[in-house]
Amino acid sequence: MVGRGQAYTLEGVLAAILVVTATVYGLEVIDTRAWEDETQGETQQLAYQASDVLSIASESGALRDAVLCYREGRPIDGNRERTLTEFERMLNHTFDSQAQQYNLYFSYWNTSDQRETRLVSEGSEGSNDGPPTSTADASTTVTITDDTRRRIGDECSPIPLTVKDDQEFYISEDVAPDSPLYNIVEVRLVVW
Repeated sequence: MVGRGQAYTLEGVLAAILVVTATVYGLEVIDTRAWEDETQGETQQLAYQASDVLSIASESGALRDAVLCYREGRPIDGNRERTLTEFERMLNHTFDSQAQQYNLYFSYWNTSDQRETRLVSEGSEGSNDGPPTSTADASTTVTITDDTRRRIGDECSPIPLTVKDDQEFYISEDVAPDSPLYNIVEVRLVVW
């Protein structure tokens, strides 16, 4: 009886080795380039769209307004029920209406010569995970001077208070106190 049990065990081990070998060989034979090319094409298209949105928003002043209007409790999101700013409308038209997800980051200098980065868009709906590996991103910079007027409200209306004088502005560090430069914000848009 012991001999029969050993034979069955040996037969099972050999069958498992055969299945694993066949699977490995089969995966080597399959050509996955078509799927990879499609994913790369989609990622490249998203990169172009992200770059275009940031370029247009930067040229029109909408991106600068978004940087000056952002505050805790009011994330930048193009998929909202409330009044949208011009930059949020651009995000909505380009990505939200196409069911694309994105994260928007602001990165700026602090007085310790370190960059602080914050996620300023709401988390993507239906997912608590970060972006997948096949993401596209684009970035640009916004220069803020000492006399730049702060913006508030759903429509990002300017107020007679400069960023240097506003104690509630999220960028509290003037990185060049002896010059008109207040800070430089890198805006990075990651889309998937």
